[in-house]
Amino acid sequence: MFPRQVLLELQDHSMRGQVVLDGKPEPVSLEAPLPPLTVRNGMPLEREPLGDLIGDLLVRDGLIDHFVLAALPPAAAHWRVVVWPFEDWPDDPARALRQIAPPLNLPFSLEEAYLDLQPLPGSSPQMLLAAAPKALVDAWVDVFAMAGVQLERLAPAQTCQLAALADLLKEAPSDQLVAVLAAEAGDAHRLLLVRAGVPVFERALLSSGDALVDDLVRSIAFYRRQDSAVHDVRLLLTDTVPMRSQLEARLSLLAEDLTPEPFGSLVLQGLAMPDSQP
Repeated sequence: MFPRQVLLELQDHSMRGQVVLDGKPEPVSLEAPLPPLTVRNGMPLEREPLGDLIGDLLVRDGLIDHFVLAALPPAAAHWRVVVWPFEDWPDDPARALRQIAPPLNLPFSLEEAYLDLQPLPGSSPQMLLAAAPKALVDAWVDVFAMAGVQLERLAPAQTCQLAALADLLKEAPSDQLVAVLAAEAGDAHRLLLVRAGVPVFERALLSSGDALVDDLVRSIAFYRRQDSAVHDVRLLLTDTVPMRSQLEARLSLLAEDLTPEPFGSLVLQGLAMPDSQP
């Protein structure tokens, strides 16, 4: 009933993962930095060394026969909120979207991309589109083939993160801006802003200390200037931020801890959820 699974969160400079046994996640056991220039902007540049590294880690821990579910690096996929012009979505929304080809300002055409569409709340039919170039996704498939593992699924990190936040976002008032500051490799963080269950802004924050506080405050202020309907901000932190008191003072709020345990991150938590499967 419960297949043996390994969840992997891929990033440009590192990867981490954990095992799911009998439907329950074990502690994070796979954490490894990646050599410089191995992955760039989500694209694996050195496929064979990457495959060897993943395969060696899984062999080391006796996991090579497990099914692998992997989340692409955040830079691999571009996301857009797509509002459908008719009352209901078609049976095959990806095909219909390719046929209509709306102006989405993507750096590639929809025909050149794999598409993941997830429904979003709202009065009009709308979905979150995560699109990744076919060449990039196929390159990662090659990496896992070289690793000799059973790749069950590749998913966009954005889709996984929203799946992990779904229950929390359902309870948020429509005039509240939910800001999620999630830790990434090293000192990096990724900021996601969501209003009324719809993602409205995302940005990688590579700064630390006072500069991180400035970047986060500026990002929230920028969005609030665009959306006068926001009357409240809720800040959620997935790890310990040394400048937490400064953040709270600058934003005039109390930050909340968002602990994804027993998962190692929101992305890994969402990756394990059946509803996040594209």
